[in-house]
Amino acid sequence: MYKYLAVVALVLAYSAGNASAFWCFTCTTFNSTNCLVPDQNILLSECPPSPNVSAVTCFTRVVGQDVQRGCATTLTAEERDNCALVNNCQLCSNENETACNGNLFPHGRLHCHQCEGTTNSTCSDEILTEATPCLRFVADDQCVVQVRENSVVRGCLSENEQCRNNRDCHVCSGNGCNFRHFEYNAAGSVIAQVQLLVGAILLSAFVANKL
Repeated sequence: MYKYLAVVALVLAYSAGNASAFWCFTCTTFNSTNCLVPDQNILLSECPPSPNVSAVTCFTRVVGQDVQRGCATTLTAEERDNCALVNNCQLCSNENETACNGNLFPHGRLHCHQCEGTTNSTCSDEILTEATPCLRFVADDQCVVQVRENSVVRGCLSENEQCRNNRDCHVCSGNGCNFRHFEYNAAGSVIAQVQLLVGAILLSAFVANKL
């Protein structure tokens, strides 16, 4: 009997030792902006093999407002089970020994134009390039343009909370909505470019004449 148990123990140990190790991105946007869309090998880590985790290899999840990536073997069995049931967690399986948890997560997160500069810089002009994803994840996040005297800041409301109730800011909803040129007026509020203002005046006059 003892000899049989010893053989079983050796077989299990051999199987565990021969379980293939794998690689995953292991990082968090809390301390690394590169973790938002990781494409650098420095964020890859070799994950320890585990006989309890075979179908999945890596995970990506939202913790607070930050994205966390790592090895599925570091999650408890309960965490792995719950991950398949919620929207803010995703399990995946590597193919061709390539880390599977490097995609933007969650899918469809807000993109805004993000830059800083003076009112004479390209950041002040109407933005024609593509918007980039916000670093923090907030379900109802918005894009902002903040113009204060001779400085312009474009970005995400989740990273510029002072813009929630600030006359220096223009807040909008939708991917890349903060692309327009804005100016700072003497009253301390943000106004749209002159062409838009003139157009609004002409439209109002046209409507008044029709009445």
